[in-house]
Amino acid sequence: MTELLIFTNSADGTSDILVDLFKKRNLPLFRWNIDLWQHYEILMSERDTLISDPLGRSISISNPNLFLLWRKPFVEQMNFDHSSLGNDDEDMARIQIAKWMQSIVALMNTENRIRLIEPYADQRLPKLFQLQVAVEYFLVPKSLFSLQAGATSFGPSMITKPLGNPSIGKESIFYTRLVNGLDLYRPYPWFVQEALVGGVDITCVFINGKSHFFKCDYLRDKKSIDWRVEINTEQQSKWHPISSKDCKDWGRRVKAYMLRLGLHYGRLDFIHFEDKLFFLECNTNGQFGWLDSADNMTLHNEFADAVIDSGTSTNLFFKM
Repeated sequence: MTELLIFTNSADGTSDILVDLFKKRNLPLFRWNIDLWQHYEILMSERDTLISDPLGRSISISNPNLFLLWRKPFVEQMNFDHSSLGNDDEDMARIQIAKWMQSIVALMNTENRIRLIEPYADQRLPKLFQLQVAVEYFLVPKSLFSLQAGATSFGPSMITKPLGNPSIGKESIFYTRLVNGLDLYRPYPWFVQEALVGGVDITCVFINGKSHFFKCDYLRDKKSIDWRVEINTEQQSKWHPISSKDCKDWGRRVKAYMLRLGLHYGRLDFIHFEDKLFFLECNTNGQFGWLDSADNMTLHNEFADAVIDSGTSTNLFFKM
């Protein structure tokens, strides 16, 4: 019988919902929450890996019927409360756990036992590479990554955003922002794009060949161009599903693009500007919970079905 190992964290609401859906489908599962790492036992030898949870349940990685679902196991979330470890020892513990997870992924990948979401896909498919592939399938805003002493290659009306983790220190977030490219500090490795001010934010949840498009009420203007600044606020803009008949061409392009990238899952971001759709990026493990209907959980159910479907196993070593 197929069994499922979920690598995630205890605060991931999508994992909570998925666990309930898998239970309704009578799928045996084992959830490993990285933030609660100290509550689990792990024994890994050259022959096998055994993981036990606080309830005394155990799994063996060598079980050929055990498959891995990679959700949100961020080592930054590892909890060290009540620990006497210093900062350096905590950092080393994070590295140890990260390398252990990489080893589990490698072991299970060799037997094609990773389902739907590709672990570490963002390392294989960084944003700048995504853009270079995307020009074959979508309109893409003019963009430039530049490290120069002068600013002659930048124009006055542009946006800049991070290419990786948007966190700055422990408290600040580097949101996409409108800038005068001529005023940016140089030399510095800036990534800038053409500013499509006034466009509508569109996102697409791609699950095993099917695309689900949504549009946002957020009013993008020169003062604020990133809808994420409203997240978890009272004025947070709503997202609305777009009828599938209104975006058939978009769906065909998304499917072809994801096939080219070798992905079964992703959340793609676009801007609808002057009746044209512009590609921004693909989040290879993007969240989708806030887009789903609480009444029927369409996206979560489709996601759960795709995880169970044997046709969605990934093989990271033979893509592209």
